Amino acid sequence: MNTRPQPDPLASLWALIAVELRRRREQAGLTGTQLGQRIGCVRSTVSRIESNTLKLDPKQAALADEALETGGLFTHLVVHALREPDGQWSKEHRDIEATASTIRIFEAVVIPGLLQTPEYTHALALAGGATEEAAQAAVEERMSRQAILTRKNPPLLWVIIAETVLEWPVGGPEVMREQLAHLLELADKPNVGIRVVPRSVGAYMGLDGSFKVLSNATGDVAYTESPGQGRLVYSLEARPYLDRYDRIGLKALNDDQSKELIRKKMELYQ
Repeated sequence: MNTRPQPDPLASLWALIAVELRRRREQAGLTGTQLGQRIGCVRSTVSRIESNTLKLDPKQAALADEALETGGLFTHLVVHALREPDGQWSKEHRDIEATASTIRIFEAVVIPGLLQTPEYTHALALAGGATEEAAQAAVEERMSRQAILTRKNPPLLWVIIAETVLEWPVGGPEVMREQLAHLLELADKPNVGIRVVPRSVGAYMGLDGSFKVLSNATGDVAYTESPGQGRLVYSLEARPYLDRYDRIGLKALNDDQSKELIRKKMELYQ
């Protein structure tokens, strides 16, 4: 018996897809296991898609249309859903992040959130126009997310940042000095790797923008962020982001060289 609550189809296009997939599957007399076999996944994945905790990707949508004889319905719905901003993406991103086994981040502008000190987060929030109350809330939210790094089975966290991230004086010298010291402390953890792309490489693929890839047993999800909203990219559509991460990594210094560069940047904030 499916005990997951049914999504509200009026909440979002993704929720409608989830509800409609379950309805069409049951109408066709298929179990979750049987549908999973036809769209290339296991029963638990079908259950998560139907409860809107996982998105139907374009390939799965096409296979679902074939299995359920829907005439392209799911293919069309998924195309439209991927084009539209989703107010739930930020929350969903945090939920996926909390269960990821491996997190890969490339950041070209600021220190990644999972690595920020409270003071750095606070300064960023204020600079973005937040009130003091909202800035404090941002700090609390950011610190709660960082708890995944100290839990019993923490994820592997592989981070690549641009050298300019280390130089931009967010919050002033004292905040930056403590932030860079925090990076060095984290870089010594067995589940964390931090590498820096030096300015000397010139133009490189990372100039196109920051992103992260969250991975677990069910697959990969990429997340990109822009002012006011973020975007999640699922399954096979996330593969180019993994390739992009690897290509950016070819331009980065190794672990020891990166730590040495961070130490040198700390001298800027004496």
